[in-house]
Amino acid sequence: MTATLEADHKLSLSEDVLAQGHFKDGMEFRVILKPSGAMILRPNQPRQKSLVEHLRGLQGLELAVNREVLGPPVDL
Repeated sequence: MTATLEADHKLSLSEDVLAQGHFKDGMEFRVILKPSGAMILRPNQPRQKSLVEHLRGLQGLELAVNREVLGPPVDL
């Protein structure tokens, strides 16, 4: 699997990469650069609800509104 950086700063993915992923024209990706020089492309997706947000949506369950037990989510 390969990708080519074009002169106009566009990254072209090979057909085998496209065949294995669920990519669509115009799709946006988040770029993560690692200290080793590795580049990771992750599709931009809507933020997932936290467990606390899911629990707050349950009827009859009362949770403190401003209390984040675990803190904000962390990207790994």
